[in-house]
Amino acid sequence: MAFADARLQQAYKDAARQVKFSFLRHPQRSMSDVLLGLSERAKNVPEADYYGQGELIEGFEQDLASRFGKEAALFLPSGTMAQPLALRIHCDERHNNRVALHPSSHLLLHEESGYRKLWQLQKLQYGPADRPARLSDCKAWPAQQRPAAMVYELPLRELGGELPSWQSLQEQAQWAKRHQIALHIDGARIWQCAAAYQHSLADIADLADSLYVSFYKDIGGIAGAALLGNADFIQKARVWARRAGGNLYALYPYVLAAQQGMHDNLDAISEAVSYTVVLAPALAEIDGIELIPAEPKCAMFHIRIELPPSQLMTQVIAYARQHDVLMLPMPRQHSANHCVFEISVGRNALAQPIEFWQLHMRNLLQSSGLA
Repeated sequence: MAFADARLQQAYKDAARQVKFSFLRHPQRSMSDVLLGLSERAKNVPEADYYGQGELIEGFEQDLASRFGKEAALFLPSGTMAQPLALRIHCDERHNNRVALHPSSHLLLHEESGYRKLWQLQKLQYGPADRPARLSDCKAWPAQQRPAAMVYELPLRELGGELPSWQSLQEQAQWAKRHQIALHIDGARIWQCAAAYQHSLADIADLADSLYVSFYKDIGGIAGAALLGNADFIQKARVWARRAGGNLYALYPYVLAAQQGMHDNLDAISEAVSYTVVLAPALAEIDGIELIPAEPKCAMFHIRIELPPSQLMTQVIAYARQHDVLMLPMPRQHSANHCVFEISVGRNALAQPIEFWQLHMRNLLQSSGLA
């Protein structure tokens, strides 16, 4: 359930803008500073893109394709457009509208059933909600009910950034290929997976027929996404993007922001993964903290705290004002007596030693009523 106290939400935003130290994500800049920075970057670009064409957007797509070892890429306004678009193509090629989705999939939880109502796709259950899917979950499908495509999110955001083992992922990819099932990777946060798996982005993408990546989460862009795959797939995606309203007159502000975000933040993601592996057990030593997953593998995890949300968030705000340190975001889930927070580790956390955050988290929870 979303946090609904508008007064506390505004107080939190006001406090977050003022703090000197934040535990969360990358350093934030004002809207005017972002636009000024993009203006400087734009001075090196000869002209804006025009309906998906031009040196800026085509060069960026080629760079992405090279990074992920795919033939081609397509820049799109959002992942909510990109992913069902990719699945529609795989389904058309196989004359089968079934797509396998994990219960935690963004397509199921956060897109108002767009996969079904707009894209005419049929859901097939893929694994239980509390763990990554396994090969046994694939083999459980009756042969006559197998999907045209299966979606694998790496890492699984709703499970706190949990990942399947590399071996499990390979087994499922190989099984899908043998049965002519397209594997699509929901790679909204895939930038973290290279360090977690100790395999390159191209190694990971090689397992999949198509891949989506986001530019505003770990990368820190304004908005935007990309689909990657072979040349024929991307050509079909361009047609579907036109049909769906994604082939905008110009996308250069989003492309420039994605490029700037990759320049600023991409190199830090690997370090953030290594940092998190040490940070998480240090936080787990603090009374009142439950980590999800128990052993984070990526630069994100969830924290569950048994305190009423209004009580805890009031103290988070007061602590930020008093100590100039912001330790928790607004809760992503809560009940009357507990909160779950999503922690995304980026350059902000990396700027301080782990002991700094451990101390402030312990002090915050003690001041909130947890011993």
